Amino acid sequence: MTHSARKSDQIPILGRGGIQNAADAIEFMMAGATAVAVGTANFYEKQMALQVIAGLQEFMERKGIQNLREIVGSVQVGQ
Repeated sequence: MTHSARKSDQIPILGRGGIQNAADAIEFMMAGATAVAVGTANFYEKQMALQVIAGLQEFMERKGIQNLREIVGSVQVGQ
């Protein structure tokens, strides 16, 4: 669904629902989300949002990514 909505660059997309770690956030961003929301996971781990941010930073360093915009919409579907 996120990837389908991303076909229009004019619509900002918020990825939400089930984000419990950096991998979840990255998956939403690769599908086209321009932002992600950590919700319920904060109830059982109050530092969850900070852990997601740290994981994003580590992923970017490992992959040589300079800007989060490089991740947004980067998934290749059907190729």
